[in-house]
Amino acid sequence: MATLLQVLEDSNDIFDVLPKYQRDTIEALLNQGKSNEEVAEIWLSANGPSNTFPFGAENKKNTFLDKLENELQDFICNEEKYVEERKQVIEKCKAGSLVGITSLTAFIAPIIGTAPSLILPVIVLILNSALKIGVNAWCSYKLEEK
Repeated sequence: MATLLQVLEDSNDIFDVLPKYQRDTIEALLNQGKSNEEVAEIWLSANGPSNTFPFGAENKKNTFLDKLENELQDFICNEEKYVEERKQVIEKCKAGSLVGITSLTAFIAPIIGTAPSLILPVIVLILNSALKIGVNAWCSYKLEEK
């Protein structure tokens, strides 16, 4: 069975799943030289709750982004978690990346307690990073981060 990222590799441009206003904003930030992760942090801080840092926290990586990345990593890399959901998303990806990525977003959103529309651009950015370096390298890198 093909992996989720193998199916997505066949799509022309992963950013095409985003509405034009989101795609334009993200592409503008990427064209400024920002990384996918930096753009994801900007996106979440611009659209998310204003007081998400705990008392006394320094300016560190957004914990919400950490949780989202961990859940997405589990979805893609952990063969024991999300087994049925992964199969459904892969089948939907074969029908078109838009359907597959929005399905993936719909599975993850309730787990981290947010609306799919907020995290769709971030999921696209994370998947784009994973596609650039390859699924095995991305999964290994994410496991080392934990």
